[in-house]
Amino acid sequence: MDAPTALVVDDNEMLRALLGRILCAEGFRVNAAGSVEEALLFDAAAHDVLLIDLRLGSRSGADLIDELRRIDPSVTARCLVLTGAPGLDPVPAGLPVLTKPFTADELIAAVREVLPANRERETDREHGTDREHGADRG
Repeated sequence: MDAPTALVVDDNEMLRALLGRILCAEGFRVNAAGSVEEALLFDAAAHDVLLIDLRLGSRSGADLIDELRRIDPSVTARCLVLTGAPGLDPVPAGLPVLTKPFTADELIAAVREVLPANRERETDREHGTDREHGADRG
């Protein structure tokens, strides 16, 4: 099985490096970008999870998410939004948010929730439960 891939987008170089090290230690292959423009140079669809800070300098993480949505609407299902200013930065609807500061364990737990394989297992569980309830009714 191939290692999962992550794209980390944060304008803070030290935080980008730290997030990259944490994810690498968990078996991820990691690409990093410090701006919306740098992030758009990567193929977002080739990444299993995208960690996007909302404050990226001249353009926001919300701008990046809008761009990614225009390119491929399904890619946002793999986005995890990072913010140090909850309530101040507008968060694109429907996306999970991890509030800074966070621990390495919190980061990994949030990332694992976003991974497509975990979402598929959750969907299977929900469908299995629905089938069970359907059988109980019939």
